[in-house]
Amino acid sequence: MKNFQNEVKKLRWGFVGTGKIAQRIMVAFELVPEAEVVAAYSRNIKAMQEFCDQWEIPKRYETVEELVNDPEVDIVYLATPHIVHYEHTMKALQAGKHVLCEKPIAMSAQETQGMVDLAREKGVFLMEALWSRFFPISVWLRELIASGKMGKVSNVMADFSYQAEYDPEYRFFKKELGGGAMRGAGIYPLSMAVMVFGEIPCEIKAMAETRNGVDLRSSALLRFPCGGTAQIYTGFQSESVWAANIAFEKGAVYIPNFWHPDRAYIIRDGEAVETVEMPFTFPGFQFEIIETMKCIQAGRTECSVMPLEESIALAGVMDEMYRQWNVE
Repeated sequence: MKNFQNEVKKLRWGFVGTGKIAQRIMVAFELVPEAEVVAAYSRNIKAMQEFCDQWEIPKRYETVEELVNDPEVDIVYLATPHIVHYEHTMKALQAGKHVLCEKPIAMSAQETQGMVDLAREKGVFLMEALWSRFFPISVWLRELIASGKMGKVSNVMADFSYQAEYDPEYRFFKKELGGGAMRGAGIYPLSMAVMVFGEIPCEIKAMAETRNGVDLRSSALLRFPCGGTAQIYTGFQSESVWAANIAFEKGAVYIPNFWHPDRAYIIRDGEAVETVEMPFTFPGFQFEIIETMKCIQAGRTECSVMPLEESIALAGVMDEMYRQWNVE
């Protein structure tokens, strides 16, 4: 962190949303002294007051408009359900605030495009907070691919699925609240495949189990313009191993817990020949926070690790999957 402290001045953050994800992210903010959380908003006033008391956040707002118009807030972290990401992000951008928005950034490519257009019009920073991109192992993987040491990548297999108790009123399972496994969890394996190939799939074959207009689990086969392929799986109704397997010409890379990885294995002839370990301090959100602050300090309005055009394209891929499932 010492080098970072020399590079970046303090930024004042406002939190929109104070639920479970916000609690986890606040642990990471404690690891980045240059990131000062000065304000918070939640529609649940009692929970917001408790959140602010716990983390010693001085300003507590009962409307999003009040928070985003606070001149002492430089950047907004959106930790609300994705059904309201568009509404909250547009309000923050319109007020001239930088925004780091939890994944998925929006409910559709159209919404994402609107957010990107406004951010560019206002000249402010916007990024989808896909934390998996910023872990040291993810950086190592991108560098390995770019080096060509293991040849070209031909295939990616990635899965992220877990068992959640079905409750038709809970937001995971309720269409009106933005429910669905692909947007909620599937963005991780989808993003991994796109990151590895460095391009958006040109062919998508997806299938899903749906109930009440919500995808409970799904699989997809993807083909990329370079000729590479990927198989991804996600869901809220079954357990999977949470791993990524990347097939190269000269071996493979296996990454357990690829969405927040601390190690990877280089595989040849079915055996691990090298272990790459890159431990990190829990929880890991600090990497995206630091990268965001570096970008803003450098005057950049987007991040090359998670570019805005890619967020639009990822949303478009998910739009196509939902179209194939007849789920709008």
